[in-house]
Amino acid sequence: MNKGTIIYYGGFSLPDKSASANRVVSNGKIFEKLGYKTVFIGASEDSFDGLRPVAGCENMFEHAHPKSTKQWLRHMLSVEHIETVIEKYGDVKKIILYNVPMFTLMKAKKVFSKRNIEVCYDCTEWTKDTDGSLPKRIFKAFDEILISNFSHRVADGMIAISSMMEKKYKKAKKLVVLPPLVDINDEIWHQKPDLHEGIFEFCFAGIPDGKKESLDKVVEAFCNVNKKNTFLRIIGITENDFNKIYPESYIPKNVRNKITFTGRLSHEETIKYVLGCDCYIFIRRSDKRNNAGFPTKFAESYTCGVPVITTDVSDVGEYIRKSGKGSLLKDMTVQSISEAILYQIENKTRDKTLNTAFHYESFIRQTENFLK
Repeated sequence: MNKGTIIYYGGFSLPDKSASANRVVSNGKIFEKLGYKTVFIGASEDSFDGLRPVAGCENMFEHAHPKSTKQWLRHMLSVEHIETVIEKYGDVKKIILYNVPMFTLMKAKKVFSKRNIEVCYDCTEWTKDTDGSLPKRIFKAFDEILISNFSHRVADGMIAISSMMEKKYKKAKKLVVLPPLVDINDEIWHQKPDLHEGIFEFCFAGIPDGKKESLDKVVEAFCNVNKKNTFLRIIGITENDFNKIYPESYIPKNVRNKITFTGRLSHEETIKYVLGCDCYIFIRRSDKRNNAGFPTKFAESYTCGVPVITTDVSDVGEYIRKSGKGSLLKDMTVQSISEAILYQIENKTRDKTLNTAFHYESFIRQTENFLK
């Protein structure tokens, strides 16, 4: 039975070009299981006018990502793309806004509450960091205060990504906690990775910004260990990118052939490498931004069944303690990372059974209560 349409709107790159896109698509599968059709409106780096379908994808649309400050301000106060999709589908019951500015949420609530359409908010981050002009950076800092303190008072319901957000938004009209989810029935989780017999491979995948990730410490720790028959694969950036982000970092010549930078890969290729590695590693400092969010890279590597070396940020410690796989660092020092690297090499885990903890079907019941 079709219960109507849910519109998911935000700056994600459809269909699977970003972690945010993977999140909303997985959430959409829950909605589908519960009888709703989900239509996605994302953003593209291409330049074009209006709204266009995403090539080869049903119920997915995209608009051009705003480039100038003027375009950005106009986009923030406009809901025209949502209105276009509403006219096309006609039976829209809910609109879920993904990490949009507070003013966009207020505008949508004002416009669509008159049509008896609920406006909900999917919040996955509290951050002041952004690129662009000075006015944009100042606004982002102000908007972070509004979103973290007042979005739940405006929205008809909140989707939070972590227990920290759950506590902050506990007085929301409706609330559900959904970490980054996956569909373990998707073929990407059942790929046969390349074999590397006799080599212990560590893997990192992502695009560090220098503030969120401490990839330089991972590289330094790996170089210090310099254990025979070990390998570090870094997915998402080139070696030139790494040197620009971490200009003070140095890779000794005798370790250089043990580290490879692949640059950006497709989501499918990335998961194949994670499935094949012996240990996944990423380091983040324990601050408001990282504790309020939830690392998608952890959900994906955990699903692959590989041990994970990481810091105790957000809710990841709970999962590592439950599985017994991986190392939860007591601090971010290079020495602690080196010790964890050595421990994983010496205590290699061979069981890589897929873990269902983040499978979307495990979250159907609580989402059903949220949608009622």
